[in-house]
Amino acid sequence: MSRPERITHLAAALVFSVLALITSIIPIDIDFRWSVFRVLSLAVSGLAWLLFFRSRYLEKKENANACRPDQLPSFPEGQARLIDSGRLPNRYHPRVDLHEFEICHFYVPASRVIFAPLTDSKKMDPSRLAVRYSGGNYYYIVRPQEILMPAEIDDKNEGELIITSQRIIFLASENAFEVPLQRVTLLDCSAHLIDFQVRQRRYTIQTEAACYAEKVLMLLFQRPTL
Repeated sequence: MSRPERITHLAAALVFSVLALITSIIPIDIDFRWSVFRVLSLAVSGLAWLLFFRSRYLEKKENANACRPDQLPSFPEGQARLIDSGRLPNRYHPRVDLHEFEICHFYVPASRVIFAPLTDSKKMDPSRLAVRYSGGNYYYIVRPQEILMPAEIDDKNEGELIITSQRIIFLASENAFEVPLQRVTLLDCSAHLIDFQVRQRRYTIQTEAACYAEKVLMLLFQRPTL
């Protein structure tokens, strides 16, 4: 179940719970219809809460399955299990010229997603916006209110995501980039996306192995020096 549906269930559960609470304050003998409305509100709110918690469970299960080695045919199982154990693989990439003392740890097929700028009326602090992908669509989640806004794609480029001990690299024929790890801020990873910022520029990468990219980045950021 997609996140928008889960938030819809939550909104419905809250609304009908409030209605049930309001009708419970009104004496039943005022009007029999209030009693019926109260029962219906309780029933609908109960169903909405049930669907909300069920969708949360399914989302967690889906995210857990997305990070299993057997669910990632494009990523070597041996590398995945090594990362799961808390160790960084050493990999060779023929098209990456490594700097002195630099080690390549990770690379997978990926897409860079570039979103259309928000309108002036919707512009806000980037730290409040998290990007998510669900059901073939992209969304912004406005924190802390958890409000959903559609994220419109301006461009999407196929390429390869590479993580070394010093850099995040995206190799592609268009919109390629490389950024030093120490300049990365506002890192936010989900089941399909790696989203981060360098100064005022946002980078969003989509890949099946996003969860392993996140694990590699976390292991690198935990090191005393990069």
